[in-house]
Amino acid sequence: MKYKANCVTILISFLLANLANAGQNELPILTGPYLGQKPPGTTPELFAPGIVSSCKEHSAAMFTPDGNEVWFGRLSPVAVYHMKVIDGKWTDPRVASFCDTSTRSLYPVLSHDGDRVFFSSDRPIDQRGERLPRGDYHLWVVDRTASGWSEPRHLDDRVNFGRRQSCGSVAPNGDLYFISHIDQQSMNLFYSKTVGDTYSHPEELTELNSPSPDHCPFVAPDGSYLIFSSFRGGLGRSDLFISFRDENGCWSKAENMGPTVNSAFKDEYPYVTPDGKYLFFNSNRPSILNQGPIADGSGNIYWVDAQIIEVFRPQSE
Repeated sequence: MKYKANCVTILISFLLANLANAGQNELPILTGPYLGQKPPGTTPELFAPGIVSSCKEHSAAMFTPDGNEVWFGRLSPVAVYHMKVIDGKWTDPRVASFCDTSTRSLYPVLSHDGDRVFFSSDRPIDQRGERLPRGDYHLWVVDRTASGWSEPRHLDDRVNFGRRQSCGSVAPNGDLYFISHIDQQSMNLFYSKTVGDTYSHPEELTELNSPSPDHCPFVAPDGSYLIFSSFRGGLGRSDLFISFRDENGCWSKAENMGPTVNSAFKDEYPYVTPDGKYLFFNSNRPSILNQGPIADGSGNIYWVDAQIIEVFRPQSE
């Protein structure tokens, strides 16, 4: 509770400073790429502190290919949020229109073209209207339409086969990379090939999974690498790991991305922007918004120059 109180106190002070010149009830006016934030270098930095990062995030920040929308998840209240550019200015964070306020929705993931959003929810999956048991989530998807977003569509039981599913990434060909809690203990990486409007039976990424929980897979747009979070040991409770696919389609041994990216705390939810410039991720590490690590699964969103990935790429002989 001490850390949470510190986080709230510092966040309020930070927001009050930002609002001094913007009116009592509005966030600062934001314009330009990536909300007009100063691009990071090779050291991870908070993304949009007090605006996007608020000590309550539980995902990365994902941008549409045109850079005019950003999506992320928050735990308080539990929902999918987004911001977009209207008349050259970024809107304040808003709960997505497809979220049901009586249920929980998290982990938004964009398709390669930005016209489809996958997310996890405990909303009812049948006409009986019963929510999933507490802690369980299924994968849903919405499509962009001329008038907004379609009604959420439940992915079938081939994908939603465990207690809890959450999506990590969608490949350009539509293949889905996600995690599933098969039982109370296991959390592993899977992928499912797109087959028309549905998906094939999921295949486990056995080369990358470990006895410890592995989650949050992000596959590169060209399919050459995959970044994920794991509790298998490293610098903190969970770290980001990276693996590269060889010419035979096999994944290399996962490598810890080291102290340049990881911390002594939880680091998860990796995502590389469509332009390939930045690696985003979530971390509960101390920051200017929180003096100590954030508890209860929340964190802030960080970004760093994606050139860090090239440090790990195998050199051709």
